[in-house]
Amino acid sequence: MQQDAFITEGAGAFPFEIRYEGGDAEVHRIDMAALAESLDGFSRIYAVVAHFATTGQYAKQTQALNAKAYAQETQAKCFSVAGAVEWATTNGVFQGLGGVILTLVLNHVYQSCSGAKEEMKHLRELFEKQLGFNQQYVERLLNTIEKLTDAMQPSARKSVAPIGDTCDRIDLYSMAGKQTTIGLAEKEAIMASEPSQILPAKKYSVIISEMDRLKRTCKASFTEHDTEELVDEDGSPKRISCDITDPVASLEDNPYLQGFISGKPISVVAKAMLRNGVIVKLYISDVG
Repeated sequence: MQQDAFITEGAGAFPFEIRYEGGDAEVHRIDMAALAESLDGFSRIYAVVAHFATTGQYAKQTQALNAKAYAQETQAKCFSVAGAVEWATTNGVFQGLGGVILTLVLNHVYQSCSGAKEEMKHLRELFEKQLGFNQQYVERLLNTIEKLTDAMQPSARKSVAPIGDTCDRIDLYSMAGKQTTIGLAEKEAIMASEPSQILPAKKYSVIISEMDRLKRTCKASFTEHDTEELVDEDGSPKRISCDITDPVASLEDNPYLQGFISGKPISVVAKAMLRNGVIVKLYISDVG
């Protein structure tokens, strides 16, 4: 990670970088409308989370926020925006921990919106250590984070607008390195009207029965299933929609197309979207 991508860190500042990867961003450009919507979302999320990280409070109104997010010009790589969150004061309880808490809460916002909450465990451990295991105060802070996260969903939806349109994913960086990656799977979970969960990438054996090579989408069924919910009414294996993010799928001769033509099972590496305990979509990144 190039250090010149960041605004110089000073007292009361948290440098960050938003990287838009793939798609139009590969040639250092991006759709302006999507970028404007994305930065509007990120601006509010960074400012609101930084306000909590430095005060322990959640404020809804911009005028009440202790922090503000800034952007500056950066070197052309993919397409990236460098910036910093600056704040006026820091709560004594969080003295020296603003950046750490900001990072954990920011990751929690995106994990929670896409159906995962791993960061909450780390936040609990940090608060318990810092607050001398004052459980009442710890629970109050965690409840505040949950309220903040729920309120940030509209901004999270805005921030991921370019994914799948003018870029393939968004990577968030701090001075410590990459914080989180938001891809198409996470975007669709964030945008879903029903609660969804994205499972970690793993291998699946599937049979592709329909494919669009240009759009890199397909429909597939699992070769193994252990629940009636994965079977259609006629008893045939239930087909689910798949997005193929593996760039190999755009080539004329590729393993996905070969699998579709042959009708034989292929092993793929994918993230699965889970809804009501059932896999409803796969985001395929590679052949296994």
